[in-house]
Amino acid sequence: MIPARVMIVEDEVITAMATGAMLKRLGHVVAASVTSGEAALEAFRRQHPDLVLMDIRLDGELDGIETARAIRSQSQVPVVFVSAYVDDQTRGRAAETQPYAFMPKPLDEYELHALLAKLLGACPS
Repeated sequence: MIPARVMIVEDEVITAMATGAMLKRLGHVVAASVTSGEAALEAFRRQHPDLVLMDIRLDGELDGIETARAIRSQSQVPVVFVSAYVDDQTRGRAAETQPYAFMPKPLDEYELHALLAKLLGACPS
């Protein structure tokens, strides 16, 4: 599998570190790890990741859904929502951004590996 450059958008530093460690064990690169939507948009422009793992609740003014909407308006890079918050209203709002997938927290390494394998089979880096 070709290594993906993944941007992690997560306001919980320990969760972001654990996700980054998982990605590295799976042979991928953490292109950026940020805690707010505003920082995510800036990092996205600078780093050009292949995939964005996006929490819904973030630090700053923009939540993950608004941030994903802004990313989708300028790019076809897949966004995967990773969140403990999956109530129907939130999921409906998130679905409007056409995410690649939803994954519940805490992330499961096996499921993350399967998602990346599927994604990289469909979308070359």
